[in-house]
Amino acid sequence: MAMNDDAVLDRATLALRRHTDQGWTLVRENALLKALSAFRPSAPVRGRTTTPTGVVEYFIASDVLVTTLREAVVAVPSASPLTITCSTDDHDRLVTVTIEILAAFDEPLLPLASVVRRLATSHLATVLGDLAPEAVAVTVDVAITDVADVADERL
Repeated sequence: MAMNDDAVLDRATLALRRHTDQGWTLVRENALLKALSAFRPSAPVRGRTTTPTGVVEYFIASDVLVTTLREAVVAVPSASPLTITCSTDDHDRLVTVTIEILAAFDEPLLPLASVVRRLATSHLATVLGDLAPEAVAVTVDVAITDVADVADERL
């Protein structure tokens, strides 16, 4: 090895010795954030409506459906949506919706879950049209996973 190559190797060795786990943690967090913000396609959900000119079938991205459901649930004064997921069958028809909410402290939980469930079912009928599952055809699960004081800014 020539003297010049030894100098390059020494500098590389010094640079590697300066590498710390803390430095990697910072780089790793940045890499994870970039990966999570990358485009991720979502599953389609089939919808259908009848117009004066005939039947129109369409698809809505499940992420869009989840976003509109979240906006609808926010209207319930004593509940705040945490996570919402939906699943479809092999023909892209909606089968299950799961809504995880934060409830206001001292709010009766069963009536609150019923309000959220009815609101979600009504909203699905608006968004998906004729293909919206009937209240008995789709499972709308409401999970109350946290309770907070009404003064809590999360509600």
